[in-house]
Amino acid sequence: MMVIKRREEDTSFWPARSRLLMGLVLMLPVLAGCKARNTYHKPPPPEVDVARPLKQDVTTYLYATGQMTATRSVNLVARVQGFLQAIDYRDGAFVHKGDLLFLIEPAPYAAQEQQSRANLASALARAAFGVKQFDRYQALARFDSGSVQQAQQTRADRDSADASVLQAQAALQQADITYGYTHVTAPFDGFVSAHLVSVGQLVGSGQATELAQISALDPIWVNFNVSEQDGARLLARPGEKWKLQVEGPDESDYPHDGRVDYIAPTVDPATGTLALRGVLDNGHLTLRPGNFVHIRVMTGIRHNALLVPAECIGNDQGGRTVFVLTAENKVALRPVTLGPLVGRLQAIEHGVAAEDRVIVNGTESIRTGEVAVPHEVQVTQ
Repeated sequence: MMVIKRREEDTSFWPARSRLLMGLVLMLPVLAGCKARNTYHKPPPPEVDVARPLKQDVTTYLYATGQMTATRSVNLVARVQGFLQAIDYRDGAFVHKGDLLFLIEPAPYAAQEQQSRANLASALARAAFGVKQFDRYQALARFDSGSVQQAQQTRADRDSADASVLQAQAALQQADITYGYTHVTAPFDGFVSAHLVSVGQLVGSGQATELAQISALDPIWVNFNVSEQDGARLLARPGEKWKLQVEGPDESDYPHDGRVDYIAPTVDPATGTLALRGVLDNGHLTLRPGNFVHIRVMTGIRHNALLVPAECIGNDQGGRTVFVLTAENKVALRPVTLGPLVGRLQAIEHGVAAEDRVIVNGTESIRTGEVAVPHEVQVTQ
C-alpha cells in the first residue's frame, strides 16, 4: 500500500501577518474620516491702477533719418606746375579765409611777372611818344598839305601803341594771377584735411594735383528724404519756416535746432520720396559731415491732445491697444491710433476719450471682461 506523505507547512509567520491585516482593517474607518474635501474658492478680483488721460497741447513732428554734410567743401588743387616748397598749416586745423596753406615754387612765376611789368612800361613809353608825334604832325598838316599823309601815319602809330599798352596790361594781369596760384590759400573759414602731397614733390604737371580738402562745418547741412505724403503735409504750409531738430550719435532729446532750407521741386519717381535739406548751427562742432542722425520736423500743434503713459500701450494682431475700465469696473480692450511721443507719455489720436479710465498698471494680471478693483492715480508729465 502506497503512503503519500504531506509536506508540512511553516506556519510560524501567520500570527504576525494576521495582526498586520487586522490593524489595517481597523484603521480604514479612521482614514476615511480624515479625508479632506476639495472645494473651489473664487479668487478676489485683481487690483489695477487707472487714470484719465492727461489733456494738453502737443507739438506734432515728422520723423526721418538723415546724413550730415558740409555747407561748403572744396578740393584744394595745384593750378600751376612746380615743386611744393612749403606746407603752412597743421593737418585737421581750423583756418581762416586767406590763410596760406601751400607754397608752390614762386620764383619762376615772380620773374614772369617782373618781365610783364617791364613790357608794360615799355609799351607805355612808346604810347606816350606816339601821342607826341601825332600831335606834332597834326599841327603841321594844317599849314602843309604834304604833311597830311605823315599825320595819318602817326595816328596809326599812336593807336597801335595804345593797343600794345592794353596787351601788356593784360599780360601783366595774367602774370599776377599765375603768380598768385603759387600761394594756395584758404577760400573760406574751415577745417583742412591731412595734406595729400609732400614738400619737394612736383605738382601741377599735366593736370591739377589735389593737395587737400577744406570744409566749412558751421553752419552745417543735413540731407534727408520723406515720403510723398509727408512732403505734402509740409508743402501744405507755404511761407512758413519749418523748424527742424537733430539728434546725433550717442545723443538724446534732439539737442540741435535748425530749419528746413530746401525742398526738392519734384518727387523721385523711383522711390516716391521727396528730398529735403536742413541747416543747423554747429558752433560746438559736435556734428560732422557723414554722421547719420535722427531728425524731426515740426508739422504743427495739436490742441487738447490726450496722453497716457507709454508703457501701458500694448500690441495685438490688429495694432496698438490699451486696457480701459468700464463703468461696471469690467476690463475692456480698446484699439488706438497713436500720435507723437511726448517724453514718457504717448499721445492718443483715436480710441480713447477724456473721461475713460485707462489701466496704467496691473495689466499683466487681468483679462478682458473680468471685474477689477480700481485705484485712481493721475498721469503726470
